[in-house]
Amino acid sequence: MEGGFNHLYIITHTDLDGVGSAAATLLASGRSISEATILYAEPYNIDSVIREIAGHMDKGDLLVIADLGPNRDSFGEAVRLIKTLTGRGVRVEWYDHHVWSEDETAQVEAAGAKLVIDKSTCATGVVARYMPGIRGRQPPEVLPDLEAAVCAADLWRWDHPLAPKLFRVADHRYEDGREAWRNKLVEKFSKGILWDEELSSALEEYVNLELANFNTILATAYVTPPPCIVAAVFKFHGPPSNSIVGASLLSRHNADIAVIVRDNGGISLRSRRVDVQVVAKALGGGGHPRAAGARIKIGVITRLASYLLGRKRLAAKAAKMVRRKALKLGVC
Repeated sequence: MEGGFNHLYIITHTDLDGVGSAAATLLASGRSISEATILYAEPYNIDSVIREIAGHMDKGDLLVIADLGPNRDSFGEAVRLIKTLTGRGVRVEWYDHHVWSEDETAQVEAAGAKLVIDKSTCATGVVARYMPGIRGRQPPEVLPDLEAAVCAADLWRWDHPLAPKLFRVADHRYEDGREAWRNKLVEKFSKGILWDEELSSALEEYVNLELANFNTILATAYVTPPPCIVAAVFKFHGPPSNSIVGASLLSRHNADIAVIVRDNGGISLRSRRVDVQVVAKALGGGGHPRAAGARIKIGVITRLASYLLGRKRLAAKAAKMVRRKALKLGVC
């Protein structure tokens, strides 16, 4: 049982911070990517991902969950699955930096998992700061630089030279092997490689797509009137990132909230002056005060209209729904 556990399973978020968290877990545990099973999840489907591998885990294995906050639709079942796993001898550790309630924290701990939350850093930072001590290992030298680069992007600080580059390359190749690309990044980071020629080439490719797609996305914009200006757009997977689109919407329309909606009902919320975490949580999601996400139900008529009459219909539905919720909650 090298390193205090048998096989290492990691469930982490799909973005740069999720990738960084997986790499930091490998570094802090002294394992290579070939000695771990890594799966990527969103908060709304974490229960499904845990269920996918639950049957493969045995006594003495370790499951690490990182960069995934509680979600109304998946949290209860995720906790039940964790309790089943710990009951048969699987160790479960959850590292996060999102907003948790006392009840949510208590539920995870009552299920037998070790929960580490630190909102002062990104999830990569939570793993880097706490896991080496839990493992009884000396932190690898690359961990502080990995934390600094990832957190600078994830927390929108941009105070590390690699932050804007890594932010983009982590979003690269959405239509061509998303999981394989994320695993490649995890492997590089876990070997102390934060930048190389392959990543430089990916960045150039990404930026070209980012510029080409920007105007198409902005053409779907729908903006609600004051009070509570909500600017929403429709976006397929791929560049530019939700955060970059959100920042543009907030600036162009002096909006209180920016909404990026996808055809599956997933929405990303961004703001500079409104606590969108509260809005997202009321819609079944979660996140941070300035960046959060959820999933809304899209009726057949709205979906059909968006296909036939333009994606702006879907953006309008999301904008109006978010505005109503924000006004009802008194946060906007």
